Amino acid sequence: MQCDSGLLGWLKVPFLYNAFQAAVGATALRRRLIENHVRAKPGDKVIDIGCGSAPALQWLPEVEYIGLDINPDCIALARRTYGSRGIFTVGNPQSVRGNSRFKAADIVIAIGVLHHLDDEEAAHCIQFAYNALNTTGRFVCHEPCWIPSQGAICRYIMSRDRGRNIRTEQQYCQLATKAFKRVDTWVDMKPMRIPYVTIVLECEK
Repeated sequence: MQCDSGLLGWLKVPFLYNAFQAAVGATALRRRLIENHVRAKPGDKVIDIGCGSAPALQWLPEVEYIGLDINPDCIALARRTYGSRGIFTVGNPQSVRGNSRFKAADIVIAIGVLHHLDDEEAAHCIQFAYNALNTTGRFVCHEPCWIPSQGAICRYIMSRDRGRNIRTEQQYCQLATKAFKRVDTWVDMKPMRIPYVTIVLECEK
């Protein structure tokens, strides 16, 4: 579930969303995430759930990239921007279930996806990632995260996020461990220019 009312609805427009991300420091955060946690090698197969306009490709090496997003405008922009560097598909994990392209991946990433989904939807997304990976593959996701010591301004800003299912570290881990045997987490209390808290989960079979 997400909120698209008022000004938040404008963030569905790819150009405005990307500009907002750059302004608050989320673009630099994404780069650090790709370099430090995704750690893709040339030739890896990478599936990007909720890829948006595929900004991850700016920092990925030459990989076999498949991007999936429900917003056709984002997918159209990704195709215009990156062309043959990847395959860009309109849909969600449910709609491409059984598609052979979404198999045998080395890495599956989901950046800012799970907090838009309720627990059942998030569990399906995580299981999709598990099924899409090869036996030694990794699932890397990055989400806003509640912590006990959250300041009032930080909590207010995060409460205005379009995603309505921000969780605690424990809650994200509970979802991930339903599918994955190993889940490592990193909580960042100053990830951007605005007061915000995020979590990275690296999951292995």
